[in-house]
Amino acid sequence: MSYTPEHTVTNNPHGCIIFGPSGDQDDGSILNVATTNGHHDHYNKNGNKTIITPKKSEEYCGRELTEDRKEGENENVAKAIICENGDMIINCKNGNLKIIAKNIYVEALGADSDGSILVKANDHIGVVAGEQMTLGGAKICMTSSDSIIMNMKGLLHLGCADINKFSPLNPVIDALLPGPIKELIFGVSQSCK
Repeated sequence: MSYTPEHTVTNNPHGCIIFGPSGDQDDGSILNVATTNGHHDHYNKNGNKTIITPKKSEEYCGRELTEDRKEGENENVAKAIICENGDMIINCKNGNLKIIAKNIYVEALGADSDGSILVKANDHIGVVAGEQMTLGGAKICMTSSDSIIMNMKGLLHLGCADINKFSPLNPVIDALLPGPIKELIFGVSQSCK
């Protein structure tokens, strides 16, 4: 069964605008805007919207907003994407994701202990600061399958209640310690991998 559109605004060699479902089945369409070169905007009865752009898509915002904002002034928002109850995915499977800004703020505001920021890479992760980098947490764990190198021109300051230094792979420790203690040490060394 072929569905006849409820209303065709235009249908010409450049594209068409159709209200209502069309084609071989009712796909829930309420509005379709399509061009002959592959652009497609699809609006569905269930509230979903799909936009297909065959090549580059650009959007310019905030050209007339003032650049010289006063100190302490509220944000001067030129673009807002708000996902009230759902997730947001940016997928550049065969490309790069680049964010360029004067300042970049990333916050995870999950309730209780559900506000995590996770970063994972198959190759390098580089973090460079021109002035100062601060790392703070209730517990901080650094682990490496090869080595950890700290290279500095100044002093290394350690402020702590105690220093516990051992090597779980040391053959002397392996020979002297009983099995349960060796397992505990090995477990501690592996705990934050």
